[in-house]
Amino acid sequence: MIKHRIGLSATVLVCLLGLSACGGGGGSAGTPSNPAPTESPMLGISASNYQVVGQSAVSSAFFLNDTGGVITGAETGSDPRLLRHAVDTARRAMSVASGRQALLTGAEVRETVPCSQGGSLAVTVTDVNNNGNFDLGDSLSLDAQSCKEDGDVMNGRISLSVQALTGVYDSSNYSATLAMTLTAFNVTTGSDMAQGDGTITLTVSQTPAGVGEVVLATSRLVLSGRAGGQNFTTTLTDTKLTLRIETVNGSPRTSISYNSSLAGSGFDNKQVLITTPQPLVITGSDTYPSSGYLLVQGNASSALRITAVNRTQARLELDAQGDGAYETQVLKTWAELE
Repeated sequence: MIKHRIGLSATVLVCLLGLSACGGGGGSAGTPSNPAPTESPMLGISASNYQVVGQSAVSSAFFLNDTGGVITGAETGSDPRLLRHAVDTARRAMSVASGRQALLTGAEVRETVPCSQGGSLAVTVTDVNNNGNFDLGDSLSLDAQSCKEDGDVMNGRISLSVQALTGVYDSSNYSATLAMTLTAFNVTTGSDMAQGDGTITLTVSQTPAGVGEVVLATSRLVLSGRAGGQNFTTTLTDTKLTLRIETVNGSPRTSISYNSSLAGSGFDNKQVLITTPQPLVITGSDTYPSSGYLLVQGNASSALRITAVNRTQARLELDAQGDGAYETQVLKTWAELE
């Protein structure tokens, strides 16, 4: 199973209040109209919710980053998650497509692939130029039918399409843009379930110097399900996550930048804005960042700063008043935030 860990704009509503009154000789005065101010869609980040907001922000960044495994195939970590399964399943389908060249007698190939612990994947490949490679204009869809892998059960559809391609895909010098669409794709683990609906665009490039970049973007992605007996919904909008992967002084380094508007049922579906003023950086074989920070902004300039202390810990600092002074802080492990 692919297991890869490392995830703007919003409209602030302004209400213009109009006051009017009228009167006449001997008549009654008009009643002023005072409509209630429109409630802000932004969340006020406070001492009572900043840890929940921090967990949601970090989790969304790490969650989106799993999609990069479509390109890198990197495997770290141990816990099953929705996009990890989506990525692993998509890579498996791409492998099936590339390994069946002898069957490519037409533009479309359909095949049912059994899953290791039961169920199946129905794979459909459209090879536009009939060359046996996954390249420009080609598309792939798979339907998980009670597909069980590593104790987790998958159902729903994943679709992949190649939107742009320069060079040879997965070579040492290329650039490609793929779209991954999740349609009621869900993973059930015991009593917990997670489902994704929406399209994620992945742009990936690789240079002969060994520098790779993966950019993930989605205008809207809805994640829903049940965890610990509680239902949840998370909506990501205007989201972009960028990973730059290179070797520095002989050691791998991944830099992560993240921008998103996040709304979650855990905080009344109010919005917060997430940015990375200083990119998060993972070095060597580490699982988590050891430098950089995320900034989460809410209503009335309230803010939460999430700073990488080291490869295992992050510091959450709260500015509830929006005055630039962080009055409350707590130390958490990255694993707790994820």
